[in-house]
Amino acid sequence: MNENSSFTSMQMKHGLRKKKRTNKRHKLNSCFYSSFIFLMNVILFLYLGYTFYAFLFLCLWLTSALYHSAPSATNCILDKLSIFGVVIYGGYLFFTKRYSISVKMAMIIIITFLTTIFLYGYGYKVKRYCFDKKKKRANWFHSGMHVISSIGHCFIALA
Repeated sequence: MNENSSFTSMQMKHGLRKKKRTNKRHKLNSCFYSSFIFLMNVILFLYLGYTFYAFLFLCLWLTSALYHSAPSATNCILDKLSIFGVVIYGGYLFFTKRYSISVKMAMIIIITFLTTIFLYGYGYKVKRYCFDKKKKRANWFHSGMHVISSIGHCFIALA
């Protein structure tokens, strides 16, 4: 019997097990990476002089990246608060610019907003899209929602 096999039989006899080497590193999903698109909004809004809007998107990027890399109830609440701030302020800007926005641009903004409501709100109700049973598919839809909402807010600022 070789040295390794006697060590293994001794471990089994005394109930000792060799510790498995596990990779404790959390695998990041597409939502973590897609949240970085919010930095594009930060840069654009700073360039256009929308400092508060840029700050809200910086908070959204931080909370989104945090939540999608380390999900927890606290991180979820922080992310929802950031989302709420961005939606309210974006809606306020859209409302104040409503007479100066072209019909085409207004339609793009409204469609992007309704698409995010559909993917998240309706998806939650029917357990599809962002809430699909297949987690990878749900993450891809959620990532798409990041991109769509980012584009919609860019159009609000550019209007």
